[in-house]
Amino acid sequence: MIQSGYQVKTVVALNGERLPILVGSDGLPLFEPTLFALTEIRAKNRAANTIGNSLRAILVFYLFIDIHGINLRERLTEGRLLSMGEIEDLVRLCRLPIREIHSASSTDDTASVPGLVVPIEKYRQRVTTKLISEIVPAFAATRLRCIRDYLKWLVSDRSSREGVGSEHRTALDAAGRFAFGAIDARLPVGDSRSYLGGREGLAPDSVKELLRVIDPDSADNPWQDEHSRFRNELIILWLYFLGVRRGELLGVRISNIDFRKGSVLIARRADDPTDPRRDQPNVKTRAREIPLSQLLQDKTSAYVVKYRSAFQAARKHDFLLVASDSGAPLSIPSFAKIFNVLRAKCPSLPRNLFAHLLRHTWNDRFSEEMDRRGVGEETEKKTRSYLMGWSETSGTAATYTRRHVRKKAQEASLKMQTDMVQKGKGDV
Repeated sequence: MIQSGYQVKTVVALNGERLPILVGSDGLPLFEPTLFALTEIRAKNRAANTIGNSLRAILVFYLFIDIHGINLRERLTEGRLLSMGEIEDLVRLCRLPIREIHSASSTDDTASVPGLVVPIEKYRQRVTTKLISEIVPAFAATRLRCIRDYLKWLVSDRSSREGVGSEHRTALDAAGRFAFGAIDARLPVGDSRSYLGGREGLAPDSVKELLRVIDPDSADNPWQDEHSRFRNELIILWLYFLGVRRGELLGVRISNIDFRKGSVLIARRADDPTDPRRDQPNVKTRAREIPLSQLLQDKTSAYVVKYRSAFQAARKHDFLLVASDSGAPLSIPSFAKIFNVLRAKCPSLPRNLFAHLLRHTWNDRFSEEMDRRGVGEETEKKTRSYLMGWSETSGTAATYTRRHVRKKAQEASLKMQTDMVQKGKGDV
């Protein structure tokens, strides 16, 4: 039976620092991944989320070597690493969702799961009727890069213990160069069609329906208790009107909101010792001050005074959003559950409704407003970057303006065709 009890857990120090660690089925940290995280990632002052993501990729690698019966330490001692067939299988495995990998690793019958057979010839010959979904190529590539960096570190550490010019060191270095080069050559890339399927903001009709459903007085509102109804409406309105990220909204404190001035401070507080959440929501972007409309001020003030204040536990902290059952700061899983409920119980809403989709929607609306005002491209870029928390030189805006760019391109193409037709008639 293959061990599948690997988990990435987060340890919270007394000073508030979060340190993700990879543990085995016995609950104890794995030595090499922990040392790698401390010396190669944390030492570079990377965020806890970055460390956690790297360790989750390494978790996939450990499931891979378990599935294939590879004794990694033994191979390093012998000056070997991975064969070409094993690298091909690793690349295929990294394309699978983690739930599929865990499912495969929890059974001895690995031959029934595509991409998890050691001999590549058997994989090519096998015919299966089971359809396995794949993750986005960019995520698979990130996994492979993390695994490659971890293997480089292992090889470098083992090689440094050998004398310069020793046969073992030469063999291990050669095995490493072969494996790293093979992985780099097989990093998944998106095809040209990926742009067409890229995430765009909600269409106006979908926005209208979403706002109708989350109205606390709506008969289609999926929540029963009054606090959840008003809190979840407030969450949607903040995401829609401000375009903030999930972590930014969950990190907002009442003290960050200036009702007299009508603004909110989005602040970075990595490893905040006063945040009781083990998985702390983080601000990935720059700190900035964002104005609040009168509607948002009124809705936020009403929520704080009438609903949030009803929880005794909420008086012990000043995070804006609280859990409906305890008054504790709203957690990331509970936040995600809000959108799970909307997708499950409100069939009139888009099936791809997630919090981040409203950030794309905000950017669509912002582009339209800048066009209406006749704002120049450079000024628009700087304004958008400030409000989103990006640097002025960031190219991130392209990710959030797909719908607007597509619409403008289609309008320009249609106008050009019309002009060409008119010109052709005039020539006749």
